[in-house]
Amino acid sequence: MFANLFSIGNGSVAESSAGIAGAAVVSRDFGQVWVRHSERRQGIGTKLLQAAEQDAPLDVLRFAAATLEPAAAPFLAANGYHKEWEVWLMGVDVTNESRAPAWPDGIVVRTFEEEDAAVVKELLDEAYAGDPDYVPLSFEHWRTFMLGDPSYDPRVWFLAIAGDEPVGAVLNWKEGYVKDLVVSPGWRGRGLGKALMLQTFAEFRRRGIPCVTLKTDSNNPTEAGRFYERLGMTIDRTYEVFEKRLR
Repeated sequence: MFANLFSIGNGSVAESSAGIAGAAVVSRDFGQVWVRHSERRQGIGTKLLQAAEQDAPLDVLRFAAATLEPAAAPFLAANGYHKEWEVWLMGVDVTNESRAPAWPDGIVVRTFEEEDAAVVKELLDEAYAGDPDYVPLSFEHWRTFMLGDPSYDPRVWFLAIAGDEPVGAVLNWKEGYVKDLVVSPGWRGRGLGKALMLQTFAEFRRRGIPCVTLKTDSNNPTEAGRFYERLGMTIDRTYEVFEKRLR
């Protein structure tokens, strides 16, 4: 996972006599910093954060601080970051899920093939265009990040096709995590997103994976959290998104 992140972003590694002490990586407007517990309170995190700010390609940098990590939010606040919104990790037990997807008329569903990559990327960019914080990756970086991830399995990427055109997609990691759920704006409100999620639930239940999870933002313009709640999903964990203007 770390190798995949470094392949599309800029990063730094901190070393000590014991080996790797921490690392930081920045991709677009988001950064991540890790420091081993045994190496904390020595200023390593601050140095890595400063390196991340130097590597940031945009004039804003954001970090998601898990509320289960009590030191994260104070650390970011002390370095000039301000909380802007929350990210919710939601999950649902699909062990007893029995609802079958009801597909809108004219829709055919199939799994992803690598030659679909360009049109799926276009669908994602179209669907996320209404999000003011969405910064699209280049196609090559997106392809590297998604298809190169160790959790990638095209058999759990489902495409909804109208004619010859993908109009919806759910891209899942093989462990039961929904990475992306998108529906083309012209197809919204017809139950396509619900059908794609129920297809996902059924596939992971078939595979013996009891829980399906995903992340959504508290400021999502489509209020996706309510949609997922109607599917039976609940918030398992909260991440606070901190932001700093660099220039």
